[in-house]
Amino acid sequence: MKKLLFGLLLFLGFTHLFAQKISTTEWKKFIPSAQIPSEIKCKNSNNNIDLVLFKGRYYCAFRTAPTHFASKKTKIFIVSSADFKTWKYETEFFVNADMREPRFSIFKDKLFFYFFEGGTKMFKFEPKHIWTSILSNTGWCTKIKTNLDGFVDWRFRTHNDKLYFSAYYGVNLYNNEHHANLRLFTSEDGINFSPISKEPQITEQGAEEGEFIFDKQGNIWSTVRLEGSGSLLCFASKDSLDKWKTKFSKLKYDSALMFAKDDDIYLVSRRHLKGNATEVEFPTKKQRRKNLIRYSFSKKVTSLFKINKERMEIELVMDFPSTGDTAFPAIAPKNDSTFYLLNYSSDIHKRSKIWIGGQLGKTYIYQTELIF
Repeated sequence: MKKLLFGLLLFLGFTHLFAQKISTTEWKKFIPSAQIPSEIKCKNSNNNIDLVLFKGRYYCAFRTAPTHFASKKTKIFIVSSADFKTWKYETEFFVNADMREPRFSIFKDKLFFYFFEGGTKMFKFEPKHIWTSILSNTGWCTKIKTNLDGFVDWRFRTHNDKLYFSAYYGVNLYNNEHHANLRLFTSEDGINFSPISKEPQITEQGAEEGEFIFDKQGNIWSTVRLEGSGSLLCFASKDSLDKWKTKFSKLKYDSALMFAKDDDIYLVSRRHLKGNATEVEFPTKKQRRKNLIRYSFSKKVTSLFKINKERMEIELVMDFPSTGDTAFPAIAPKNDSTFYLLNYSSDIHKRSKIWIGGQLGKTYIYQTELIF
């Protein structure tokens, strides 16, 4: 009997280990590469990606600009593919100012595309408008302005046939005049948005990049970056989606992307190898500035994490080949056990760089297959 129990436990243990095994194929350069249509002319900095599978085709959007920072020369391109090998030019956006945060959303059997228009000053963060374009049988429509001026889009999710959208107010983000206002919005048409509650979901200074996902029970899990501090892991019950329970971490999860595999929730984001210089949730103005400087002159990688729901913690799974200016990942399913994963980085085959060094140099978009 003891041998039988031991064998069963051993089997269950090996089964658990096998179930948790995660691997990737070789990381290959995707943008720029010969896969991309010849009419697309990429600049030095290629970043800010999104990816979606819609009616049998993959749609990928990316930003290309002289550097990581704001520029009048910024363009956003959309390409599509049926097999992730041969890509077709779809459309491009140019507003004579910076553009960031390209996002796809499938809602009411339509594919929406969003981005925010920024400013023209290289070292200023100046969000002005959030635009959308909708795919039809004749192609992408002329961009339409939403009603969220000053906000920065982060993630769109559909749940129970309803469109949810996280955004944060980005005006004056890097000075003391900033009033944190990170919210969930909903929309009936994908163009006009209403907040789900009178009060914001997060009001802490520097709150931005509110990544979120619904679990199978309809609860929300979220990460929030605190610029100059750390981050929050958040939870909201399905019965009160507007009330977010938070847990602070001194680690900052930038460019956060959450995705689900079975009943597990994973996070892909940038990992600050040195960690912040303070463990406090509300640093002084001086400490906040010190954190930002330390952050810019430190090395980063893009990593995979898993959300421990019971302990409400974020656990590191693995680091991906990445260095310098990196992260803003994108993901879409290939089949039941494999995802296509994109990420941008400075050259992964050269020596590692600090973040600011990567921001001023060349960055590329890489692709892999993430296999469970």
